[in-house]
Amino acid sequence: MIFSNKDKLLQWLQEQLKQRPRMEPRDAYKLLYQGILGPEHLIASPESFAQRLVKELDAVEVVDSEPLWEEIRPDGLLGRLNLRPFKAQAGDPADLAAACLETARRKWGRVEELAAAWDLVVGANRGALWSGWNIEELMEITQLVQTKGYPPLHHSQAYQQAYRPAYRLVAADLLPGLRSATR
Repeated sequence: MIFSNKDKLLQWLQEQLKQRPRMEPRDAYKLLYQGILGPEHLIASPESFAQRLVKELDAVEVVDSEPLWEEIRPDGLLGRLNLRPFKAQAGDPADLAAACLETARRKWGRVEELAAAWDLVVGANRGALWSGWNIEELMEITQLVQTKGYPPLHHSQAYQQAYRPAYRLVAADLLPGLRSATR
């Protein structure tokens, strides 16, 4: 289990919070969800996925000051490829779509791992580890995800406003092909 060591999990999450201080409990859950289970949705139609990706890339602004890649697992096997710097580097949408589809085909983790990791986060926050977090919101999210079987959640409004997330999950071993295509 990738997030089974409490100290490493909390240290890793603390680093994530330093990078994204507007992260709320919902966003931390989403990060854990993605890091453990991988892409949120099955891709029924590769063609439709590729078309939506091209439309999204067309719509995002060119920004080269953001990192292209952000690891979302302590082992570095999976990350978020940010679309704005990808576009700034003239990345090939077809290559990105292929990498996303391959990433989605892989088996990443189990819901039980997500539940255990989330329990560690909740337990740590009861000790006010992250003082900016609203404990009521944390408990509401915990109730929701436990009741619904640990579904994917959207980013919080505060996170969306602060960071304007525009990314795709990509397996790290597929990244070199994307990086060489963008240089």
